[in-house]
Amino acid sequence: MKNMLYGMIIGSSMLVPGVSGGTTAIILGIYDRLIAAVSGLLHDVKKNLCFLMQVGLGGLIGAALFAKAVLWLTEQWYVPMMYVFSGAILGSIPLMVKKARIGKGNWYGILFALPGMAAALAVKFLPQTGNTGAGWLLLVCGIIVAAALILPGISTSHILLVMGMYETVLTAVTTMQWLYLGILGAGVLIGVILCTKLLEKAMQCFPMQTFMMITGFVMASVYDIFPGLPTGAEWLVCPILLTAAFVLVSMVSLRQG
Repeated sequence: MKNMLYGMIIGSSMLVPGVSGGTTAIILGIYDRLIAAVSGLLHDVKKNLCFLMQVGLGGLIGAALFAKAVLWLTEQWYVPMMYVFSGAILGSIPLMVKKARIGKGNWYGILFALPGMAAALAVKFLPQTGNTGAGWLLLVCGIIVAAALILPGISTSHILLVMGMYETVLTAVTTMQWLYLGILGAGVLIGVILCTKLLEKAMQCFPMQTFMMITGFVMASVYDIFPGLPTGAEWLVCPILLTAAFVLVSMVSLRQG
């Protein structure tokens, strides 16, 4: 039930443009376990598959149950809600710094957040592919989408929008274009396997550098969703919401981590 609850939170958060499911997994303290479960699926199939199915089922339920509520709140109170999400995302950073084990002797490790930020921001400059008929290009797009699924700070829906594929994918799903979805799905599957293997290896061999780069991804996602300065009565609410979300999430994530 706990794993399904986490999945529901992740699934519902991914509905918000700019919010990454990976970042939500970090906040909940299960990001490392998700990466290890996918990467080591064949080492302990029963245990890892059971965990992934629990979180995955919860994600589907969360997306189905809370889609309208989350989107309605975001549309009605866009600026306050973005301050809540910004505070929540910033609240996950202390856990990442803790996992990186940054101290006086390796303070320079903070600099590894810069390439992470640059990579996340560079997503905006990806070429648009639209409704491409080239199978190999669609396969590559699937791998890029998989990277967005795995890496925190990068929204999958945002990736699809940037590449000009958001409406095309929705149309393909509603009209059951199996060839299109099959090639894209194959790319996603390949990308997930490659990304999780590489990420788990990096976490084991270069934990400081890897977690600080992930921190950079997360920090860049705040820039992506920050709505700007509040206006009017929002000045009374937004700072409180930002601070409360930051404190709550940092306390919960540090406890989970």
